[in-house]
Amino acid sequence: MSVRHSLRLRFALTFALVGAVLVLIHAVAILQLNRHQEAQLIDQIVSDEMEGLLQQYERVGSIDGPPYRRLQRFDVRTDTQALSLRKWFRASWLVHGYATRGAEEQQQLPEELRDLGPGFHDVTSGSDHYRVEVREIGSMRFYLAYSVTLHEERARAFTITLVLGAAFTALVTALIGLWASGWLTRHVVDLARRVRQLDGRSGASSLEQYYPEREVAELAAAFDAYHDRMARLLARERTFTADVSHELRTPLTSIQTSCELMLEDSGLAPKARERLEKIDAAAARLAELVNAFLLMAREEADGISGEVDLRECIEEAADSVRERAEAKGLTLLVESRENLQLRAPRRALQVVLSNLLANAVSYTERGTVALVSRGGTVEITDTGRGMSQDSLPDLFRRFHRGDAHSGEGFGLGLAIVKRICEQAGWKVGFESRTEGGTRVILALI
Repeated sequence: MSVRHSLRLRFALTFALVGAVLVLIHAVAILQLNRHQEAQLIDQIVSDEMEGLLQQYERVGSIDGPPYRRLQRFDVRTDTQALSLRKWFRASWLVHGYATRGAEEQQQLPEELRDLGPGFHDVTSGSDHYRVEVREIGSMRFYLAYSVTLHEERARAFTITLVLGAAFTALVTALIGLWASGWLTRHVVDLARRVRQLDGRSGASSLEQYYPEREVAELAAAFDAYHDRMARLLARERTFTADVSHELRTPLTSIQTSCELMLEDSGLAPKARERLEKIDAAAARLAELVNAFLLMAREEADGISGEVDLRECIEEAADSVRERAEAKGLTLLVESRENLQLRAPRRALQVVLSNLLANAVSYTERGTVALVSRGGTVEITDTGRGMSQDSLPDLFRRFHRGDAHSGEGFGLGLAIVKRICEQAGWKVGFESRTEGGTRVILALI
């Protein structure tokens, strides 16, 4: 059984997925651009500080402070004012400048800077990161180390903010997608509701007029056309079945009337009387079968359903096959002790029970055919050959017979049973018995 998915949910998920992908792409692009611009800004700061270092050395022939054994970072109190930060910026807080002449002075540099060549470098000192530029002018080497730790902290804060913003945007997009999908599918849901309300009796109802959108209107127009076509077919079928009913009932009534008149003749021979009784019973059964066919041809059973005594119907169905069962030497057992009143079409129920019993008798050569009624469930078992699992799907197929060399009829009995049960809302099922034979379960409630 396939699982049906919600079209609205699919719209919402698609909308949310597309929105999330776009937000993710946008966030990654912003993050990469920020990192690129931050790297350019750091290199520009380092270059500017290096120029200031060179100008200072050119003016005074030295730089402030001796070489340090390690790169230092000064923590800033939280109550430090922005003005103080600007004053410290070019002092010793973020920038370390060095000038060396020869290998001996280079050994006095912090260990992280001693082996660096000219150019830009990334250096780590403990938990701090530095961007270092080395310039070589003649025999002099100038070192400028700029602490980028605060930049990294700011970049991490920016990344967290960006991720949270992207997640919030994706959530909002999902909610908007859910709302938008409901708005987009509202006409489809309404169309489905209106289609379910169609009764198939009239082609005058137009669905297209309710929907301004072109696509939904086209779908509604297709339903209108299909509904009109089905209404015409049903009208022709009702006319045909009414005509057939009249044409069949007239000769059947004539046969039954003639049989009744002939049976009133006291001088009728016993064998002739027995044959007439069989003809009369067959005509009555044929009349019931015609009524069952008419019932199946109708869309609804209005005016046909009524209060039915289940035990009475079972006894009548058993009487209809008892003679055939005795002729084959079978034992027919019927157990229906309770009087259960059902709201059901009597003739249809009679046809179902008679066909199921007749089918059991036809495919049982010896033994017993039993019918047990409990509540609204009727169980019919036999001691016949049973059936294979492969044959179960074909049981209700028209003109299908379990064994071409046995049984009677043309293979329509179970197809008729299936059709009546579907229309009446009953459930019928077959299964093989482990001890041999077949079990039929008919659920009427």
